[in-house]
Amino acid sequence: MSKKTSFLLPLTLLFLIGCGSKPVLEGEGVKISGTVTYDRIPVKVDNYGSVKLDYQNTIKKASPNVLVKAIDSSGQVLATASTDSSGKYQVYVPENTDVKIRVYARLYNEGRWDVSVVDNTSQKATYVIEGALHDSGTSPSLRDLHARSGWNGSSYTGSREAAPFAILDSINQAMQKVIGANSKVQFPQLTVNWSVNNVAASGDRERGQIVTSNYDGESNLWILGDADSDTDEYDDHIIVHEWGHFFEDKFSRSDSIGGPHSSGDLLDIRVAFGEGWGNALSGIVTDNPIYFDTSGPSQEVGWFMNLESANPENPGWFSEASIQRILYDLYDEKNDGNDNLHLGFTPIFNAMINKERNTKAFTSIFTFIDALKSENSGKASKIDQIVSSEKISTISDEYGNYQTNTANGNYTTPIYRSLEVGKWVTQCNKNNFGVYNKLGNRTFIKVNINSAGMYNFDATPYGGAYGDPDIVIYKAQYPLDSLGMSPLEGSSSDTLSINLTPGDYLVEVYDASFNNSCFVVKLDKSSNSYKSTSMAKQSAKRKPETMPQY
Repeated sequence: MSKKTSFLLPLTLLFLIGCGSKPVLEGEGVKISGTVTYDRIPVKVDNYGSVKLDYQNTIKKASPNVLVKAIDSSGQVLATASTDSSGKYQVYVPENTDVKIRVYARLYNEGRWDVSVVDNTSQKATYVIEGALHDSGTSPSLRDLHARSGWNGSSYTGSREAAPFAILDSINQAMQKVIGANSKVQFPQLTVNWSVNNVAASGDRERGQIVTSNYDGESNLWILGDADSDTDEYDDHIIVHEWGHFFEDKFSRSDSIGGPHSSGDLLDIRVAFGEGWGNALSGIVTDNPIYFDTSGPSQEVGWFMNLESANPENPGWFSEASIQRILYDLYDEKNDGNDNLHLGFTPIFNAMINKERNTKAFTSIFTFIDALKSENSGKASKIDQIVSSEKISTISDEYGNYQTNTANGNYTTPIYRSLEVGKWVTQCNKNNFGVYNKLGNRTFIKVNINSAGMYNFDATPYGGAYGDPDIVIYKAQYPLDSLGMSPLEGSSSDTLSINLTPGDYLVEVYDASFNNSCFVVKLDKSSNSYKSTSMAKQSAKRKPETMPQY
């Protein structure tokens, strides 16, 4: 075993040394092989409802599919490989040459996947470990490399070089679950931003102020690493949850507006499904329903929940907890209560990437179950049974019509209203359950346009409940992009004027101040002639605000 060091490698240098000398082919030169491992810290669940990282039972675990390079004394790359599923690698290098083995915190398979863990507080430097230079000699040699946790028995004192490899291992596990459903799948590039400086505070991400672990919608995960406060590198359910948002974004579709949430919240349907999906996927990937998050001094004051059997809090179509239980029950082999169905992951995957992706409605438990039942019609009754156990009426379409669970609210149903040209609907915003992404803050409206032209959507106060209306319109198709947004700020009335072509649209109306307010929303065709102008340029206002998905 060669002497090993660890450090950060700037991305610019990473790419420069990737263009080294002509590689030595297998059978030429001399073989260097070995195994790449890292310290995995397991979690321990106590009898009092908390969890902690169990450093005393640290295990040495293989690091699969990570990038390995053999580098000479001048920094030239002599050979490149990736570890296999057991963490083993082999490269061929010239004889009698000083060579070191460098391992990158990067899952890499050309044309299939590319996932790097970088330090967002150090100019996106990639984490690496490497051995010392040694003469390759003339016969095969063995060089193992191991990434250590940095834990000295009571605190982190050494470099936490195992953390990036732990994150990659969790992501690799999620990717392998997807590959099991489609062996030819290709994953878009993903960057994971992790640092010991990443803290639960808002501000400058280059300084580590990332709020919490999240997916930003731009092919980046941001993961906490603040020792004695909140670290997530060994919390595999957290890592997979955030990767689940990436999966939705790249393979399926997520219309979530993001923002804070918890299992007992009554949420916007888009947020409820996205967060319930992330939670469920973490259990599906790990085949473990115990979702946990370690934190606190010495990472000993965390919490956990059972994805399958946790006591329902505010069950319904607006609950991420209900959705995670539905999805996990659809997947798992255990039959209990209303769960008498084992679909496995492949039908869930197929529903997500096909009909769910192309739904005309906002993504929700309704669009997913509608997609799943359409592709598994022979099992529809068992699917309905699982869904009904969470106080959700039988789902017969993507819009969630005829739901009887109103969450004790006067304006929560119908979930979608229909608006015709020349007519109007009333809508009210209520902040009973919180603001921004909570149930009651937004109204969804379906619109069908029969002829091309300029249309006006007007929102005016109703019933003396004044507010600041915002109107956003989307073409009801994938990708779901905002076509326009009403322009006025701080006004009790607003108008969105936009050129539309024939087809189906979704309109979202809400109070920008998130107060309790009501509006009359009217749709008219303008007398102005239609101009063939790109709808993407019609927005007279900022794009609708969204937050990272936590």
